[in-house]
Amino acid sequence: MTEIRLSNRGNIAEIVLDGPDSRNALNAENLRDLAAAVAKVAEAIPSVRALLIRGEGKVFSSGRDISAVDVETDDAHAFLAEAFTPVFQSIRALPIPVISQVQGAALGLGFGVAAAADIIVAADNAKFGSPFAAIGAMLDSGAHHVFLDRVGYHRTMDLIITGDFLTGAEAAAAGIVSRAVPAEELSEFVESKLATIVTGPAEAFAMEKGFVQKLADDRPTLAQVLAEEANLQETARQTPDYAEGFKAFQERRAPKFD
Repeated sequence: MTEIRLSNRGNIAEIVLDGPDSRNALNAENLRDLAAAVAKVAEAIPSVRALLIRGEGKVFSSGRDISAVDVETDDAHAFLAEAFTPVFQSIRALPIPVISQVQGAALGLGFGVAAAADIIVAADNAKFGSPFAAIGAMLDSGAHHVFLDRVGYHRTMDLIITGDFLTGAEAAAAGIVSRAVPAEELSEFVESKLATIVTGPAEAFAMEKGFVQKLADDRPTLAQVLAEEANLQETARQTPDYAEGFKAFQERRAPKFD
């Protein structure tokens, strides 16, 4: 099971997704803990001037923990709308720069958490994309908004339907992440950027963050995308493919979709 750890290093706050045995998979309780951690960071401003979000181990996060999900009773809409969306929005609302440090996979919900940050620094061999074709579920966690905005209709549909992943280097080239660096240099690179950020103009950064978000959201808004994703995911949950996909995952076998 994943633990959400919050610590402060001077004027840098750090939230760690700590569950390497589960590839930092996240459940509803984890999201509540993550929201609480973000709230504590907000309370610590202005002594805290930047937030780092990272995953422990070889991956950032493999996404939602579905190992024990009962498809018959699961409420996908509530999970996304009531558990995930508040976390995403609370991270975006922080008036300080937020960096996601991504190694390995950032998929599904994991990608959504990473994408909530202002800056995503990825290892060049990281993995981004949609694993949902294998379980009959919908792309979610704001990814429709990100992919359509950065890579367009055809590349978005390619990633969704094929289930192929982009490497960190490819994601950086496409503008899905801020930049990619060699995996062995990732932590050192992020730390150097944080050291620069926390000595920068905090008030200007806060104003820039608010203004850039306003400009970015004057399209089909992210809130609208998140709400519709939650609706679609709950619809998908009621399909045989979704049930078979989850059951196959839990039984560690290939799914058999009709």
